[in-house]
Amino acid sequence: MRIGISDCVFVRFGDERFQKIKKCGFSHAHIAMNGELNGKSEQEYIQQALHTKALADAAGVSIEQVHGPWICPPRDRTPEERAIRAEHMRRSLRATAAIGCQNWVIHPVMPFGTSAEPDRDAFWQINFDFFRALLPLAKELGIVICFENMPFPALSIAPPEETLRFVREMNDEHFQMCLDTGHCLTRGVEPADAVRLCGDAIRTLHIHDNSGFRDEHRFPFFGKANWKAFYRALCDIGFDGVFSLEVKLPSELSRKASELLLSTLPTLIDEIMREA
Repeated sequence: MRIGISDCVFVRFGDERFQKIKKCGFSHAHIAMNGELNGKSEQEYIQQALHTKALADAAGVSIEQVHGPWICPPRDRTPEERAIRAEHMRRSLRATAAIGCQNWVIHPVMPFGTSAEPDRDAFWQINFDFFRALLPLAKELGIVICFENMPFPALSIAPPEETLRFVREMNDEHFQMCLDTGHCLTRGVEPADAVRLCGDAIRTLHIHDNSGFRDEHRFPFFGKANWKAFYRALCDIGFDGVFSLEVKLPSELSRKASELLLSTLPTLIDEIMREA
């Protein structure tokens, strides 16, 4: 199985990050493009994406997924705020198409924030309306929207079985699922069980570990997930995407120590795959 990693964990290496990704043993990467946060015009935003693509190409790294705009805390409360969010997402979709990537990962719209959901029906309807309006552009551009399960206990859409329900009700081949293993664990769901439940709805992965209480983005084997069962489940459903990590490092680590730790990840993945 192809292996990849988020370029965010390599951000301290600047324009050398994809070279470091390749040196550490990864052939694929996923990138984040939060265009609404940088004040650029759409053309400047696309040029930035093309620059990132050029850096990846020069290093021999394929960009396998793009993470669309995510704001914390969310600003989705009013129709006007959601209209701004939708425009940022359309910009992100067009930039994703410009670099030739077909997988675009996104979180739900969160009109009541991350810690409350006073009206479940309204929450779901707002998300259905929002993503049904966005879907035609994704289809026109040949991009699959990958809807991500969440770690927030207050949100009814957060557990993988509910994320899957939303994806099934959208009922379109251009709207599938990004399964986040760390988010599964915070909801008390073993990632292997989520894989078997969601099956062919899974288009992309965000792979990381935690203690089951917080979204910590630990390396595999440094939390509670059963990684060999997870890999067996991926094989059993015929998953043919990228085994893509979304881990974090302490910000206090030096560049040299960071690179040394990150270079151990392919060995951990080999351990998972070899003995599963």
